[in-house]
Amino acid sequence: MDLSALIAAAWEQHADDAEATARRIAEMLPQVQAAADVPPFAALLAHVYGEHLGQWPQALALLARLRGVAGEDATAQAAVLRAERTLRCASGDASALDDLSTPDRAAVLAGTAAMQLGRGQTEASAQALDAALALAEGGLPDGSPALRALAVAGNNIAAELQQHPHRSAADTALMLRAAETGLRYWSRAGGWLQVERAEHRLGSCQRAAGRHAEARDSARRCLAVCEANDAPDFERFFAHALLAVTQRDLGDEPGFSAARDAALAHHAKLPTEEQAWCQQELAELQAAASPPA
Repeated sequence: MDLSALIAAAWEQHADDAEATARRIAEMLPQVQAAADVPPFAALLAHVYGEHLGQWPQALALLARLRGVAGEDATAQAAVLRAERTLRCASGDASALDDLSTPDRAAVLAGTAAMQLGRGQTEASAQALDAALALAEGGLPDGSPALRALAVAGNNIAAELQQHPHRSAADTALMLRAAETGLRYWSRAGGWLQVERAEHRLGSCQRAAGRHAEARDSARRCLAVCEANDAPDFERFFAHALLAVTQRDLGDEPGFSAARDAALAHHAKLPTEEQAWCQQELAELQAAASPPA
């Protein structure tokens, strides 16, 4: 298995056993021999050792070994630097942001926000995200890694908080702010697919917060992106499914039925492996269509 496949497998497996994944990461490090391999490996390493395990010294020691592989490659060196500073910042090192440019500080703070939420530090996460957004308000150049860092952090924070069954008012506010951040910055850092999924995430979070009219509007924008880009059935299923349940939330039964039928039509075209990702939404559509007992 080549390195890219090993990294992908580690991402898939790390949530189930972070300790074992961390050991595999350490074992994989000698296989990182090209500068192009450094950024994805550094991101995985920082996430598992930092967000999941809080093993800050171990992570920093492994990242230090990547500097030799990065060599003079500016992209690889920058990836190692951001990973190191994010780990230091999340661990409470007040000097971690010293001597960084504004875009790099924004990127580090965005990564810190996601990492702190994963460590259960919601208030610190909110503060870090707000600090990153304040820096970004001054303007980030096109192509800046901070754009993607903000997009990824916003999406990840929103997705995590959306799953929490008992959110406080502050948690809900952070969830919505993060989802809006994801959409705003994927619009600059990604393609139509990332924008469409960010719209879906925002709509799902708005619905979770009880903002049903806003959620319906986000679902409509999500579907419009799908239609404008000839999206595959997989993406269209989720867009129609979200639109259906938001229509039902607002008491629009004809709108619900039309969107539900469209979602089911797209679902019927999906291969089995893709249908497996749709079970929750499919169950909700079927439950919403059932008459009350």
